[in-house]
Amino acid sequence: MSKINESSYRQLIGLWKTSGEVRLGTTTVPLNGTDSYELILDGSCILHKANVSIGSERSETFEIITTLPEGKIKMQYANSKGESGVMIGNLADKRFTIDGDGIKFDGQIDDGCTVIVGNWYLQSNNNDWDQFIVLKLEKILA
Repeated sequence: MSKINESSYRQLIGLWKTSGEVRLGTTTVPLNGTDSYELILDGSCILHKANVSIGSERSETFEIITTLPEGKIKMQYANSKGESGVMIGNLADKRFTIDGDGIKFDGQIDDGCTVIVGNWYLQSNNNDWDQFIVLKLEKILA
């Protein structure tokens, strides 16, 4: 396992303002809050904390990010809704993708590494991918 501070994922480190929209059935509700990414365990992992409001509901997520040999990352998460799991991320040429069990993210990081925009998708019963979150993260503290 290589150290995060020696990889391209280091650009995630910092405090981010999080905004967007979440689709709940036929309606959309605003998503607002913060995400933080910090190096831990002597630079071998990133601790990601998300603290957001989805409409009037608060949601917290904690995630440990480690590197994998092929340049990807393993993302182990747990949230305040009692959900937990593992996802695999990849950051290449400013495109940031995440794949999990029935969930995926497709986003872009700007050239200055100060804005991430993208969409989260859920897999439906017929195996189609339905967009359910439009997301924007703006770095406010490196």
